[in-house]
Amino acid sequence: MNSIFRYLAVLLLSLVLINSESYAQSRRGGMANHYVSKSRKANKIFEKARDAFYAKNYEDAEFYLDKTLSFDSSFIEVYILRGQIAMEQHRNYDAIKNYNKAIELNEDFYPKLLYMTATMELDKGLYYSALKHFKAYAKRPDADPSLRRRIENGVDRCDFAIYQIEHPVPFNPINLGPNVNTEFDEYINTISTDDQELIITRLYPATTRNTHTMRGKTEDFFVSYRDADGNWTKIKNLGPVFNSLDNEGAMSIAPDNSIAIFTACYRDEGFGSCDLYISRRKGDKWSYPENMGADVNTRWWETNSTISSDGKTIYFISNRKGGVGKSDIWKAEKDKYGQWGNVQNLGIVVNSKGKEMTPYIHPDGRTLYFASDGHMGMGGMDLFVTHMDENGNWSKPVNMGYPINTIENEMGIIVNAKGNLAYISSQRKGGFGGYDVYNFDLYKEARPDPVTYMRGYVRDAETHKPLEAKFELVNLSSGKTIINSTSDKEKGDFMVIIPVGIPLALSVEKQGYLFYSDNFDVKADSVNLKAYIKNVDLQPLKAGQSVVLKNIFFASGSYELEKESYTELNKLYDLLAHNNTLRVEISGYTDNVGSRKDNILLSQNRAKAVVDYLVQKGIDKSRLIYKGYGESRPVDTNDTEVGRQQNRRTELKILNI
Repeated sequence: MNSIFRYLAVLLLSLVLINSESYAQSRRGGMANHYVSKSRKANKIFEKARDAFYAKNYEDAEFYLDKTLSFDSSFIEVYILRGQIAMEQHRNYDAIKNYNKAIELNEDFYPKLLYMTATMELDKGLYYSALKHFKAYAKRPDADPSLRRRIENGVDRCDFAIYQIEHPVPFNPINLGPNVNTEFDEYINTISTDDQELIITRLYPATTRNTHTMRGKTEDFFVSYRDADGNWTKIKNLGPVFNSLDNEGAMSIAPDNSIAIFTACYRDEGFGSCDLYISRRKGDKWSYPENMGADVNTRWWETNSTISSDGKTIYFISNRKGGVGKSDIWKAEKDKYGQWGNVQNLGIVVNSKGKEMTPYIHPDGRTLYFASDGHMGMGGMDLFVTHMDENGNWSKPVNMGYPINTIENEMGIIVNAKGNLAYISSQRKGGFGGYDVYNFDLYKEARPDPVTYMRGYVRDAETHKPLEAKFELVNLSSGKTIINSTSDKEKGDFMVIIPVGIPLALSVEKQGYLFYSDNFDVKADSVNLKAYIKNVDLQPLKAGQSVVLKNIFFASGSYELEKESYTELNKLYDLLAHNNTLRVEISGYTDNVGSRKDNILLSQNRAKAVVDYLVQKGIDKSRLIYKGYGESRPVDTNDTEVGRQQNRRTELKILNI
């Protein structure tokens, strides 16, 4: 914005000099080349200052201006010219000080100086003074009507900023220390789901080997890990898979650690100046990054991606045509073939006519943080938060408040899985130099929904060989799929994000195996970032194998299927439909409450209800039998409620294949 102010100041000076000569002529009978001052000596010295200024000899100009004031300390044009010189030398506060002096001497001399000064004061965070000058100019009968909307906007921004300052949010930034931060610029990129790995982009002096640099600087990725004491280890270069001789930045990693997406500029295979690239994890290694293709990248500029917890959506920044403002948040979706496309703008609720930058979607899947200079803020880029409702609509973005946001540019925020700790990059006193990475306790109103995570391994139950299997996490209440993921092909390991306070069904499946199912509900007051461990052994499809169908539900004493059962029933249907020679038995069991006869009948009717559902879906009834075993064959004690719950179950047993 400084370039705008310099333009305003140049325009101001030329108008004021014309105005002052006209003003002098009206007072002195048309005498040209005279100014407001009555001192002829002061006028002559001022003309020397003016000539030196036009010759860009600012040192001489300021010398003559100081000398002019020694003859007439109320010489308005002197303060205006001093303000212009200060602006040219990027001494903006000095410029504002001089313009304020000119207004104090006589605001009627050039009324528009009120508006111009207010605009500069707002840009520098001098909100109270700016508000006073905006309002003073708005009240004048000679105020320029074409500036009315800008003045109103200026007043609104001042009122907003003053309210934020008078109602600050809790903010206690802690520098991550010399193992992470240096004298160069460090920008936070991503924090692993378990809060144990941190990736940053560092901007530092380039070597002669770099093919493309930014004013003699280059960007690379660096990584740090927490040690046993919870401290960040000495940061190290992420290596040649991601870093090249060119510029890379803004990396995001999927919450399940399966893919990484980052920005690279001026590569031969690129579509525009900066494109998005993707890498996939294979065991302990990452694949060579590939351009995400023409559906995502354009001849314009794409950067700042963030990946949803289900791995199906990325949010990113682009200045392509068809947007709302100068740069917008867009989203792309992954289809069933693993290709990225269906790019859509997030729309006018989230995007402004200004610039949106650095989106971050929390693992809760519905809380989006981003930076913007177009929404109402403190000035420059402010941080905002918006939430997606059940229908996929975004709420009006909320400014995260002062002093998280200041008059400076705030350009990115990452929030841990639990939602209580945030990370930002900031240039502030007491740092190691440039932008440093800080963390702070995020106040309650700005927090996302907390999540935790589950990790483990998938193996063949007989050979213990690692398996690449599909994971699905479903909201039992709504039937909506929350997470789709896959265990690693080489190691069989997986990580699944677990939302809090929602009844969940987990299924693990692979062609040629019986699927695994489980259900759980993590209470909000028990959330922590310690992994839930779940090692899954899948049973090969062979006669005699059985599996408990843990997500088949009945009301107490009833054999009517509850709606929460449909997700599991459909999984069972898919298993039979894809293995059309499979014959199975559906077995029902109860606890020992009630009579044996009643329990046999209840368990039989429950097994029959499952078979009836499958037949209705199209499975040949000759492939299905049902049996009720009542309270026989318990798998746990009947002396506790937890044990009785385990005994009340439905099983699938393979008869032949």
